[in-house]
Amino acid sequence: MRFQSILVLGCSLALTGSALAQAQPPARTPAQTNLYPPALYQMNDVGKTLNLSRDQIDALNKVTGQVQDQYREDYGKLGTLNEADRAARLQELNRKYYGDWNKGARGIFNDTQRTRYQQFNYQYGGFNSLYDPDVQKRLNLTEAQLRDLREQSDWSNRQWQEINTMGTTDPTRATRMYNDYWKAREERFNKYLTPEQQKTWREMIGDPYTFQPTFTRPR
Repeated sequence: MRFQSILVLGCSLALTGSALAQAQPPARTPAQTNLYPPALYQMNDVGKTLNLSRDQIDALNKVTGQVQDQYREDYGKLGTLNEADRAARLQELNRKYYGDWNKGARGIFNDTQRTRYQQFNYQYGGFNSLYDPDVQKRLNLTEAQLRDLREQSDWSNRQWQEINTMGTTDPTRATRMYNDYWKAREERFNKYLTPEQQKTWREMIGDPYTFQPTFTRPR
């Protein structure tokens, strides 16, 4: 969950290029070493839930490694920018990163896996998923909502940073913080979206999935 502190989690590697979500705009701290968006298929039971074969996982790992190598230098330069420029540059890099990752992964998932993986990315990304122009269009976000999005995203990213920091010293407490975060984020999300938008969002994310914190063993 290292880079989740930066883009949270956000995810996502949505196969339509919509995953800006995952993970999108927070600033990188000196302690963070993994610069890239989270590969959800590598998390806890996600791969098992998607019924990914060993060959599929190996192929996805290969694509992920290649794209990370391609963008390593660009992501590494984020720390030299001020906060505003870093956020904008991160958005741009994520779009390019996901676009190239999607091209490489397109033939690895079957149709069912591809659809569900995109739903996972939307769910994991939360507010950061709303930075994707396609998502904004589907939800028909208002100008007021778009102005408020940065504040909501910043709140989410701060929570992740605190959780990840606590996870290095006190996983039990961090797990409680993690669970509290998801509850609080859902409440904020429901207040942020109108009832009609909430309905569309539920259609986009499918059945809710419980992501486990990576600093604890899957239950």
